[in-house]
Amino acid sequence: MESDNKSHYLQPRRFALFLCLILIASGVIATAQTQTATLPFEVSNPKNKQWSPAEANRIYSSACQLLARTIRPDKPPDLHPTFRLVLGAKHDEFVRDGARVEVHLRNWQPEIFAQAVVNIAVRDLLHGEQLQQVAHQSVVVANSTLDARDSH
Repeated sequence: MESDNKSHYLQPRRFALFLCLILIASGVIATAQTQTATLPFEVSNPKNKQWSPAEANRIYSSACQLLARTIRPDKPPDLHPTFRLVLGAKHDEFVRDGARVEVHLRNWQPEIFAQAVVNIAVRDLLHGEQLQQVAHQSVVVANSTLDARDSH
């Protein structure tokens, strides 16, 4: 009989411990989902690579603000590039296929992520025809200036 009393005593305790663990785990999962749900870009992390959503958000905001002030210091444009961050990719690369834009990283790398955000924002700021015009004007201006070394 004594062992029955102990087992009845342990059951509620184990259940309470189990319940606490479930609540903690669900809180951690909910926090992670909330953090990624509030990001201004999508995230795919099938290999569960370590990264910081908060750091990524800060870098995204900083890159957009700095680029906007660089482009137009007096009235910076409001930049919000959209893309998907893919962690655990085979290669670090920037993929643009029509409307789909992805940043593939093998591991979380803040510098490469920042470069990608700036790249995407610039491409969103200047669309196809504008990019072609800037490229064409670059060639025209380069060909219209004389280098002192070329005149000899």
